[in-house]
This record gives sequence, structure tokens and C-alpha cells, in this order.
Amino acid sequence: MELRHFRYFAAVARYLNYREASRRLHVAQPAISQTILDLEEEIGAKLFLRNKRNVRLTAAGTALLGEAESILKRTDEAKRLAQRAARGEVGILRIGFIAPATAPILPPLVQTYLSKYPDVELQLHHMNPDDQLAAFDEGTLDLGLSRPLPPERRPYLEEEAVYNDYLWAVLPPKHPLAKEKKIKLEKLASEPFVLFHRVGAPSLFDEAVAMCRRAGFSPKVRHEPDLMTTVFVLVESGLGVSLVPSCARGLEQQNTIRRPLSVQSNPMCLCATWPRGSHSPTLEAFLNILRAQKPAIQKQIAAFC
Repeated sequence: MELRHFRYFAAVARYLNYREASRRLHVAQPAISQTILDLEEEIGAKLFLRNKRNVRLTAAGTALLGEAESILKRTDEAKRLAQRAARGEVGILRIGFIAPATAPILPPLVQTYLSKYPDVELQLHHMNPDDQLAAFDEGTLDLGLSRPLPPERRPYLEEEAVYNDYLWAVLPPKHPLAKEKKIKLEKLASEPFVLFHRVGAPSLFDEAVAMCRRAGFSPKVRHEPDLMTTVFVLVESGLGVSLVPSCARGLEQQNTIRRPLSVQSNPMCLCATWPRGSHSPTLEAFLNILRAQKPAIQKQIAAFC
């Protein structure tokens, strides 16, 4: 039994007219007649009573019609669902992100995505770069928003730059350099430092330390909190100074001083990363939105710097 058997049978049963069924299906009438005969032979019962004037369903035909229509309906629904999945309109999208670097840009991206694809199950996970790489290895992540990949990972993962940011100094509110428009890093050589922990953002930590060394000193790192908001809390409390990306923010009511450096750091790139060779339609749909918004994102981040 094939779907066409049910489709031809249901059309004849609906119109009780072979000619009309032929016209509606755009199939030659003899082909429909032969298909009905084949179906009757396979079932072992007549489905229609037919004479020169009319066509009527038999008891067997009546019983089959409900089932045939249900099968055809489920087939059409399956087809539509598969087509929607191919367009990225349904499914699951799992995104890992580093919160400080994505806080200014992720909410608008998600809002735009969900407005276009409301039936996709979007899963967002705050994950440091190493955790994102482990999730890719386990097959539990579709897209990462993180720092650039280590060279050994590039054969297995695709990477696309989203924006570049630069390090700024964060000072306590009554710091002697608070009135400076730009901070000369060497003036902080004797200060204790509060740096976001290296496990959470190794490239950020390493660039902060490297900048200090280029300025002629090794920073005295006294605290390595695992939350960027804690970095700002400790600095505001007077426990040290910090270097953070310009887009990073503390709590709304905090009174820390944020200033650009007189010598710009190396760029801190936020990248979109996904498995090489991925054919996920939900991923592709999100990347298309990200690429469309990228010029506005870069302009927004440049305004912070």
C-alpha cells in the first residue's frame, strides 16, 4: 500500500466521481481507476459501488475513508514540519556565551531571533571559553560567543569575528588619577590589581598582565574574582585597580571610575564559533541575524572605547 493509493481513494470518496477526482488530482482517470482496483485487491474488499449514474462507498470503503484521511493529514503535517525545520523555523538552538562581553549585544539579538522564529527552543548558557570548547566536544552546543579559538581547535570549529574591544582602567571613586582623561598604565605600577580570574577568560587575563609588563612592571594581582560585577565591587571598595574590556559594566549604582588607557591594548575580539561542517538550519538563521546586525554592534562597541 502506498500513499498514492490513499490519496486517489480519498479523492474519489470525497467527490464520488472518478472524473472529478481525476480533474482535481491532475491524474488520468484510467490511472485512478486502476489504483482503486489495486487497492481493493490488496484489501480483499470492494470499496465503491459504481454504476453509470453514481458512485457510492461500501461499508469497507466508509471504514477505510476515516483512516485514509487521518494518514494523509498526518503525512501533510509531517511534510510541513520537515519543511519548517529545513528553514530553521522549528528545532533547538543551544548558545553558550560569556556574559560581560555579550551583555550589550545578546539581548537584542535574541529578541530579533525569537520574533522571527518563535517556535524554536532557544537555550542560553553562560559558559567560560573552556566550558564552551568542552560542550562542543560533547555535542551539546551549537554556537559559542567567546574569545578567539586556540590554534589547535581551528581545524574542527568555524570562527567569525563579531567585534573588537580594548582594555580600560577601572579605579576606585577617590583615586588620585580619577580626574585624568586617559590613564598611563605605568602610574598604576605600585597598585594592587583586581583581575577577572584567568580560568574564566584566559585571553583577557593574559592581555592585562602583558600590558602591564609592556609598561615596565609586573602587576601585583591580589584578587581574581569569577564574576565581572565582583571585580567592580572590589575596586569600588578600594581593594585595587583593574583592567577590563571597555564594554564591561558593574552594577548600576556603582561609583567606579572607568578611563581609557593612554596606550591602547591589543584588541579583545568577541567571536562566534560553531562546529565545522554544521548543517543546522536554526544555527544558520541565528548567524544571518548576527551578520545583519554586526555593523550596528561594532558601532555600538566603538562608542564605548
